[in-house]
Amino acid sequence: MGGLSSDTPSRPAIVGIVVTITDVAHEAGVSKTTVSYVISNNPRISKDTADRVRQAMRKLGYTVNHTARALSTSKTMTIGLQVNADDNMKVSLTRGAYLCELSDCARKQGYDLLLLSHHNGMQGIRDIANSRKVDGLILMDIDRADPRIPVAVESEVPTVLLGIPENPMGLDEVDTDFERAAHELIDLFTEQHHQEIALLHTPEGTENGGSNFAVRFRQSVVREASDKGITLHVASPEDWDLAPSERLRSTLNRFPNITGLIIDDDNAVISAPQTFTELGMQVPEDLSVAVVVPDVLREQMRIPYTAIDINLPAVAQEAVDTLVRRIDNPNAPSVTRLVSQPLIRQHSVKSL
Repeated sequence: MGGLSSDTPSRPAIVGIVVTITDVAHEAGVSKTTVSYVISNNPRISKDTADRVRQAMRKLGYTVNHTARALSTSKTMTIGLQVNADDNMKVSLTRGAYLCELSDCARKQGYDLLLLSHHNGMQGIRDIANSRKVDGLILMDIDRADPRIPVAVESEVPTVLLGIPENPMGLDEVDTDFERAAHELIDLFTEQHHQEIALLHTPEGTENGGSNFAVRFRQSVVREASDKGITLHVASPEDWDLAPSERLRSTLNRFPNITGLIIDDDNAVISAPQTFTELGMQVPEDLSVAVVVPDVLREQMRIPYTAIDINLPAVAQEAVDTLVRRIDNPNAPSVTRLVSQPLIRQHSVKSL
């Protein structure tokens, strides 16, 4: 009988036999520790090595046993995500996109994402902490004075805030850099010699000090416009309960002399082209327009306006990475991470 050919697989998958990390390590020519690092997406492993290990896993039919892994690490390998019950946020398209991106980022880190009911708010955080069903929490839709924050601190569950409140109480924070976004937009209108513009932004609400990102962006735009000597009109809170297209119409009626408009509201951005058409207005001939919008929404809806392009995958990745670091190192100093977003220039802001 002849010897085995060098092309013969060294350890083919065998039905009925449990494939272990040791088998994968042997097939890939690496240590068991390296295989564990690849499974947990540890960045210290090179792409070539990770690809070789994953190829071995596929070849042998190896699947990660999350239950066994959780037991061996004393972790549940689950991240809890709680959104806010604010009625103004129910139809947010950005929220839905964030949920998908956060789930995908958690999965890549080896974690499941558990969506917590927002109806019982603070009690929900206490319950999940007492049950020890999650290793960490991400709190979304942060208000300026969010009552969930002290409860999260009290629970001692590693927590990341997706937003920047007035007092984070030592918790990690991640969000879009809305201050920089406001600076870039006002700079754009200044460069094009506009003197009077308006801001139509996401309804802030009133409970708990208002929606965090809406307030931050409005305050930043007001401050930047004042510094640049631009007259800025802000859409009236009286219009917050109107449909997005009606709020746009109301803003244009209230401020007939504006030459430019900034829209920071997903639904208003989507309805804007049709509303302008119905009003017989052309952009930028009759009005210059710039928007703040998630990248996926701008691409899918083919938004034709100059935009601050919010990279949701980048923000979600930063939030999950920050939480995983906090889970692994609970005593590290708290951090605030603001993700800068690019300005995508279209031909919707003209020079005067």
